[in-house]
Amino acid sequence: MKVLFLPQTSELGPSSRYRVYQLLPLLRKSGIECEVSPAIDSDLYASAYLKPGGHRPIGFAHKIWRRRRADLERIAQFDAVFVQKGVFPGLHAGFERRFAARKPLVFDFDDAIWLPREGGSPLPRALHREHVVQDILRHAAAVIAGNGFLAEYARRFNQNVMVIPSAIDLQRYPPQLKTAAMNAGGQPVIGWIGSRTTLPYLGALRRVFEKLQVIPRVIASGDPAVLGFAVDFRSWRLESELVELTQVDIGIAPLPDTAWEQGKCGVKLLQFMACGIPVVASPVGVHNAIVRHGANGFLARNPVEWCKHLGELIGNAPLRERLGRAGRETVEQHYDVRTVAERVASVLCSLG
Repeated sequence: MKVLFLPQTSELGPSSRYRVYQLLPLLRKSGIECEVSPAIDSDLYASAYLKPGGHRPIGFAHKIWRRRRADLERIAQFDAVFVQKGVFPGLHAGFERRFAARKPLVFDFDDAIWLPREGGSPLPRALHREHVVQDILRHAAAVIAGNGFLAEYARRFNQNVMVIPSAIDLQRYPPQLKTAAMNAGGQPVIGWIGSRTTLPYLGALRRVFEKLQVIPRVIASGDPAVLGFAVDFRSWRLESELVELTQVDIGIAPLPDTAWEQGKCGVKLLQFMACGIPVVASPVGVHNAIVRHGANGFLARNPVEWCKHLGELIGNAPLRERLGRAGRETVEQHYDVRTVAERVASVLCSLG
């Protein structure tokens, strides 16, 4: 079986990296011939999302448009097409309709893309139309949703919907990888990893950091000055991401409780857990499924609970070790990329 994979971005984009690229070697081993064509290549992605003061270069949309037109012209070479999140979700569904008219189309998404995107440019939010996403869902032969919240929405427009979570390649995260971090003051390092658009999530914990007298380590793109408080900032780079993660002692994942965040799939939380790093997370969306409070991490609903649980972890090395080990076991049992790749392969083969 030969499948054309159309991820939204190159491997630099986390959504495409976890939902497509890391699956490809395993899908090929299962006999699926895979060809990949990202809508946004690495150069475009770096210009728009990674460079300080990043902006979308002139011709950004036009380059994407030309790439997808070229993909349409060669679609006859393939048995099926796998579209990850869409070309212009909420703005235009023409490419997806045309692909689906010629070949069975699998549509995969891991965000609440029927809603205007939080963060980023205001223009796409102003132009966003929910019916465009509904149109894509109706035309797909199968839909893969990253969590139950997304699947519930998709089933309103398509009966062939399955939940397949985002996963971690545990071969990249061996159990012995975690290193003792500790900051200059001898305290455990509290760390967060994210993007320019999710950086504002940390603002909700400003008073918590002040009360605990800690400076969080932040691994991200963007400008940390937008937070308005001191952080130990490390610019995110794909090649250094894993090293940076292993130098964190406690991972945090704050989220506001909105519909957009309900659609998130918890990859950053899973990364910490795969490293054996204990976590504290907001009880929002899929976090409630990943974290079992007190067993493999903590859930914190408000600043008082954030202070309590972070304080417990800061002062108790055996607790950090126990929860970190349990978190790693959770990823091994439920979020291993090999299991996910088998399920995606099954979906694709069912179309043949």
